[in-house]
Amino acid sequence: MGDAYAKRVLLTAAAGDAISRGIATNLAQHGCSLVLVGDEGALAATAEEVKRCGGRGVPVVGLDFEACDEAAVDAAVDRAWRCFDGLDAFVNCYTYEGEVQDCLSISEDEYKKTMKVNVITPWFLMKAIAKRLQHAKSGGSVVFLTQIIGAERGLYPGAAAYGTSLGAIHQLVRSSGFL
Repeated sequence: MGDAYAKRVLLTAAAGDAISRGIATNLAQHGCSLVLVGDEGALAATAEEVKRCGGRGVPVVGLDFEACDEAAVDAAVDRAWRCFDGLDAFVNCYTYEGEVQDCLSISEDEYKKTMKVNVITPWFLMKAIAKRLQHAKSGGSVVFLTQIIGAERGLYPGAAAYGTSLGAIHQLVRSSGFL
């Protein structure tokens, strides 16, 4: 990465898990400033770890991926944008796996929760950030991390909702590539 990423400001949607912590600390070690968005309690430890690994202070913007609407997401992105007077990129590594069960057993509520957390809220985030990047005429990047389960069948029995949601993210990225 080197100097190409130094002084870049990234909004990272994270769950505070090992993968998102690893991504955040790696980006910070390469000079990026980060704003973390997601569950404030879960991300406090990630913010501290990033700081210990040589990163600057890491603001955490609270956002409940399950309960938010587009206006709440837009307000969260606005708070994140103001932390460093702009953003250069958005990295979404927040996912909800949900209950592992076959597609005939999963409840409507569980299916909706999986779609809300993994597809709808990230779509709101992408829209809010892309609009600001276009308005600022600064360019930028939007990165979604998923698993291969969204592109291949039969890899993870019992993950119908999860696999469907990741497949939806693949299509969202493909259809949004013109931004």
